Amino acid sequence: MKQVSKLLLGCVFIAALAVGGVFLYQAQHRLDSPAEKPAEPAASLQVAYIGDDFSLPAVDNELPVYDKYTEAMRKEKGLPLSYGGKREYFYGERVAYLTFDDGPNRENTSRILDILSREGIHGTFFLTGQNVERYPDVVKRIYQSGNAIGMHSYSHDYKKIYASPQAYMQEMAQTEELIYQAIGVRPIISRAPGGTSGHFTKEYWQALSDRGYIEVGWNALTGDADGTGKTAAAEVENLKSQLQARPYLHSHLIILMHDASGHEATVQALPEIIRLLRSQGYTFRVVTTAVPQPW
Repeated sequence: MKQVSKLLLGCVFIAALAVGGVFLYQAQHRLDSPAEKPAEPAASLQVAYIGDDFSLPAVDNELPVYDKYTEAMRKEKGLPLSYGGKREYFYGERVAYLTFDDGPNRENTSRILDILSREGIHGTFFLTGQNVERYPDVVKRIYQSGNAIGMHSYSHDYKKIYASPQAYMQEMAQTEELIYQAIGVRPIISRAPGGTSGHFTKEYWQALSDRGYIEVGWNALTGDADGTGKTAAAEVENLKSQLQARPYLHSHLIILMHDASGHEATVQALPEIIRLLRSQGYTFRVVTTAVPQPW
């Protein structure tokens, strides 16, 4: 009987240890869960930050630029919300900016990141809030791999975002909060869906300026969204013809592409686009706060 009692006590002790271990694991897992807190930058990750006074990085900075605070945090801390509207521009010799709109997308964005990594270069991704919600892990990968992130509305619905400047800025606030939750910083570069022409009035520009955002357009495109670049070969040819026709853009060639669902041809074209640009002497930069006006 004593032996049986000892055996039962031993079993209870082992079971208690096992249950305790499960609870400890779950507690650690909850603390480490990315859903509970923004991602911390990797130790080797190099980024540039705007100052607490909203001072911008040096004009020749080539790192992605972020704010350590959301707009709401700046208001709470009594910090400036804008750089004041005046900034310097960086002009280089044959500099290309590879930009991708409407993502992130699980398949296309991930494949583009693989290509950029193999080529040893970086691009800039203008993200919609609704896709940030769907794929926060892809957002983290963009950030942690040294590529730049910009804002591109929440819904990409023209009727909603261009109803008023207030509606536009509400989607900006919504998207910046989602990005901050994913990576712990917020972008201050942005791109209007469909571009500003025909959409922005002076009130839109003023609203962006008041809140410190830097709008980034484009001056070349592959045609992956306008119907002229339905295949990878057509995208490459479109860009090639624009390089020939617009040599004045060589100092800041800002190329519009897309990584959302349905843009598999862009993924296929990207390696050849990179080879084409390198053959013409281009180097690659991410969009920073000093990117020149497109035209």
